[in-house]
Amino acid sequence: MNANGTATATSPRYQSNKTPPDARKLRGGYYTPSALAEYLCRWAIRNPSEQVLEPSCGDGSFVLAATEHLGESGGVTAVEVVGDELEKAQARLNGTQVPVDWRCDSFFRVMPDLLRNKQFDVVVGNPPFIRFQHFDPHERSQAFGLGKMFGYRKNGLANAWTSFVALSAELLKDGGRLAMVVPAELLQVQYAADLRFRLPHLFRDVLVVAFDELVFPEIQQEVVLLLAEGRMRHVKTAGRLHTLQVRNGDDLPEAAGASKTVTHALEGTSTDEMKWTSLFLEKPELQTLRDACANPDLGLLESFASVDVGIVTGRNRFFVVDRHDAKRLQLGDRAVNIVGRTSALKSLRLTPGDWTEYEQRHPSKLLDLNGWRESLFPGALQEYLHDAEAHGVHQGYKCRIRKRWFDVPSVYVPDGFMHRQIHHAPLIAENLVGATATDTIHRVRVRPNVHIGQLCASMVNSLTFAWAEVVGRSYGGGVLELEPREAERLRVPYRFANDVDIEYVDKKLREGAIEAATDHGDRVLLRNGCGLSEDDIRHARTAWLRLRGRRHRRRQGR
Repeated sequence: MNANGTATATSPRYQSNKTPPDARKLRGGYYTPSALAEYLCRWAIRNPSEQVLEPSCGDGSFVLAATEHLGESGGVTAVEVVGDELEKAQARLNGTQVPVDWRCDSFFRVMPDLLRNKQFDVVVGNPPFIRFQHFDPHERSQAFGLGKMFGYRKNGLANAWTSFVALSAELLKDGGRLAMVVPAELLQVQYAADLRFRLPHLFRDVLVVAFDELVFPEIQQEVVLLLAEGRMRHVKTAGRLHTLQVRNGDDLPEAAGASKTVTHALEGTSTDEMKWTSLFLEKPELQTLRDACANPDLGLLESFASVDVGIVTGRNRFFVVDRHDAKRLQLGDRAVNIVGRTSALKSLRLTPGDWTEYEQRHPSKLLDLNGWRESLFPGALQEYLHDAEAHGVHQGYKCRIRKRWFDVPSVYVPDGFMHRQIHHAPLIAENLVGATATDTIHRVRVRPNVHIGQLCASMVNSLTFAWAEVVGRSYGGGVLELEPREAERLRVPYRFANDVDIEYVDKKLREGAIEAATDHGDRVLLRNGCGLSEDDIRHARTAWLRLRGRRHRRRQGR
């Protein structure tokens, strides 16, 4: 701040909320450790004369590993769109006797030629993890066009890796094998639902190997190994789906035998609700969750409330100020209470006491200038806005698409708040302070005749907690994330929530005794209310703890 209280050029409020992606992230270039590439090639290549495809070879780790299992009668086709990376790969392979067909091009451009002229025994690799917003529009169009040829539905939110996996499988001979490192999003995200359904119908056996620890800790990206064999065509019945959980890559050589895997019935695994994350549950646990779908006493959260994202300001550091700045800018009632940190949501209520503590430590006032004539802005506010324009705040995407760049949309006060990213369990906190929320927190509005306090209480039980683990998604940092549509699919025993001792549950949650609070909810909501047996309640609890523990183990440094 300068002497007048105006932000200087180095002020954090002029910094973007997000760090711009570097070139490596934009092209999804995170390379597989050599030991893991060797393991996958050793599993996939069964004959030295086989033909192998690496559709995104990067600096050549998989190509090098593949040539160690092939002879001169075999061969590798290596595709890489970045010329410098392809040169690195060629340098690593200098002197090999195995024929390598190098293609410096996009996989999606060369695929039609590969489809016409080659059929591969094996596909190996680590497809680029390029998110949809960074996926080159021309390449994305090519990928979707090719996918359509094979019956895949277009999904504008899809990450590039799904197209690599789906189209690579189409280049395999009957009986062929695919061995890839892919994001664990395969298990859980909506845009991979089509692929989850297809894989067991394309291969006789599909094995998904998951890790307790991160393979790529520098990017907090959880991955799984996708090992599929026995490529099938014109077969209506699905193959077999197997899972295996190991600690890290060092456990693979001794743990990946067929006797260590779990084979699953495919009933329910292709639905959007029961994602493949659920396959890491024990059979009784999984059955308890499936039975919940048919229990009339367990309604969908969307029947009782709507869940919506918090406010997208376009620059939180600018639009959310502390109470002293709000007074200096003479905002009056244009300064709306806003919560932006989930640490404020400690229990079933956000109380005035919680709010006093929160606003002493964090910026807590949103600039809500909607409908306020600019000519009436106080001088300090005008200076604040002009200074922001001088630093380009108004040029940010979310700001520049507005009629007035400083009018933040969707400002309303919800009935409650729900964590978007969850450490222990999904909770809804009743809004007792008239605040709204940034997009780090979801806003909850109850339906007519639904009491927000009872809805909050109905969330605290093992079955709802477990259900969140199988409808949401988790990432490398061990956090569970629920998007609004996923949150609305949670099963909640609302009709019995009037019997919950809310004061007791609130107290236990504030003490950090979440399992004690859940014991009460299980007894009142699940046993006395829904009539679940002790065994079913126990299976719901172990399902929640098992999946929660699984994601917690993947935190960096564990």
